[in-house]
Amino acid sequence: MKTDQIIRVSGAIIKEESIVPVTAHIASHTVVAEADKPYSDYYGVAPFNMPVKPNSIFLFTTEYYTLEEVLRFARLIDLCCTQQLNLAVSVLNFGNEQYPAIRVKNFPDYKMIGKLQECLAEKGVIFARKVSLANKAIIRTNKCFALEPIDENLYLDHRQHKTGYVALKNLISNEYFHEVINTIRNNTNCPLFNAARGAILFGDVITDIIRVYSVHIGIDMLKLIQKHFEK
Repeated sequence: MKTDQIIRVSGAIIKEESIVPVTAHIASHTVVAEADKPYSDYYGVAPFNMPVKPNSIFLFTTEYYTLEEVLRFARLIDLCCTQQLNLAVSVLNFGNEQYPAIRVKNFPDYKMIGKLQECLAEKGVIFARKVSLANKAIIRTNKCFALEPIDENLYLDHRQHKTGYVALKNLISNEYFHEVINTIRNNTNCPLFNAARGAILFGDVITDIIRVYSVHIGIDMLKLIQKHFEK
């Protein structure tokens, strides 16, 4: 698709993730965690054929940094992999405890985590020394999106393979989201997929979205999901 047709916006994705601590190759007295079972609803347990490299890494910080600040840090640090990095800001909820973090995707090697932390610290980032981690977290991640329009209110992710989005006409509750997703999974022939709630700012209008991950991603699958949410 032509780059002038790509819609670049910011927004958020909210999902529950399995979380494990990362203890090797990190800066002293810091806390790092990883989402170890990405798209678990799709794979069943965890990706069985993906290369062993970091997935979503969370560098816990003492304060919440805005998306603008984190993207500015990324532009300023001198690290060989920064062009490929996907940085965002997250808040992880473990029960009643809430912690801010810098989320990193497309990170090439666990051995470079400490170096990335060192570069960020040089730019003023202060990392948390203690976080009460649990096995599961509700994570809200504010990030940038690059959307390829394929039909009305339907998009593919320009950067992330096998990912698409359904923009909804109305705002929805978390309960309604799960109700409709369960209906699709149990009562249709829709191929296996993983779904998460999100929201995007189109101009100054907030729009709820459904993020869909599947090897079968395409207009037919997204239209089916769209149809059920618009009933």
